[in-house]
Amino acid sequence: MKNNILKFAVILGGIFVVIILLSIVSYSPEYMYRVIRYRESDVNDYKIFPERTVEHSTQPYNYKMKLLDGLEDKVISYKYISKNYEKKLMDFLEDTKTTSFIIIHDDKIVFEQYFNGYNRDSINTSFSSVKSIVSLLIGIAIDEGYIEGEKQSIADYIHEFKNTTLEEITIEDLLLMRSKIRYKEGSLWFGDDAKTYYMPNLRELAITHIKIDKNYKGNFHYNNYHPLLLGIILERSTGQDVSSFLEEKLWKKLGTEYNASWSLDSSESGFEKMESGLNFRSIDFVKVGSMLLHMGKWNSEDIISEDWIYKSIIAEFPLDEGDYKNSFLEKTDVGYKYMWYSFENNNGGYDYFAAGKHGQFLYISPMNNIVIVRNGIESGKIDWWPDVLENITNIVAELQN
Repeated sequence: MKNNILKFAVILGGIFVVIILLSIVSYSPEYMYRVIRYRESDVNDYKIFPERTVEHSTQPYNYKMKLLDGLEDKVISYKYISKNYEKKLMDFLEDTKTTSFIIIHDDKIVFEQYFNGYNRDSINTSFSSVKSIVSLLIGIAIDEGYIEGEKQSIADYIHEFKNTTLEEITIEDLLLMRSKIRYKEGSLWFGDDAKTYYMPNLRELAITHIKIDKNYKGNFHYNNYHPLLLGIILERSTGQDVSSFLEEKLWKKLGTEYNASWSLDSSESGFEKMESGLNFRSIDFVKVGSMLLHMGKWNSEDIISEDWIYKSIIAEFPLDEGDYKNSFLEKTDVGYKYMWYSFENNNGGYDYFAAGKHGQFLYISPMNNIVIVRNGIESGKIDWWPDVLENITNIVAELQN
């Protein structure tokens, strides 16, 4: 019996080695090294990728402070595995592995705290919240005439797609996460989640991935090839790398205090990780929200047009529930527009947010003139962060009255 078990284990191990070797040949040694060495992504991944620096503003904007008395002791209601819990705000943030939490109200800091070994100088990484920044960059490129408009075919800029089925896809389709480009989640390193995160040449990956989902019905389907393709379109339309465009058109104009960086797929390829890789200090990232509250103007700069903000951020309500069926947004009452999430709040207005893995959020409530940044090591034991952020927004609004 023992000999048979040992023989089976040897055969199984041999098969695994063969699969690894074939994968190295099919993909790349660097890709397989990253998958095996780093496995699941975490908030320190900005340390493992090369990066391109995004310079801070020469005229930093410093928020005025108007800290809210009593906010730290306010009780926060939340759910975990559908059970109700309550904790004081400071305990809640610490226990949910939050690293930074900043609330801006009427352009003033009313709450700014750091947890779990982080401080104001600590670097936070975006994960998918960067997709919302990519949407803003596309809007700026359209405003300034680099791109004609979001209704254009992606093949107008990615000429490799001319005379292929991908020629039918528009820039807007990518922004909406509604294209027929096939995307398969999971499946270890064979799946598109790992490929679009760890491949050392994401530009090549996106251009050569011409697989079509023949069963696609036009509904929302989260797809990391979309921001990669948008990055290529930004490169080719503006004639500069995406980090430089971000630095010139957004980061410096926001009055940022610190340099940021954008993780690259590799030094050889030098392409920004468009799906996940912006690294920043939270006090600078919150300024994106302030700029949006001011409809594209901030720090005495005109940054992006009101027209783009209106058309890109708030989804069409009431939502078509069938459009989000079998996605992570099903039954959340949250809609998706041009890489921004939005929902109808309890006061009849609309709040919106950028969101990334492990609970990275930039949350904006126009009705209350509030911006919240939450970054974390993980999401913590909580079912749905937007509900909590709305709750905190309402508490801040009440305390100000």
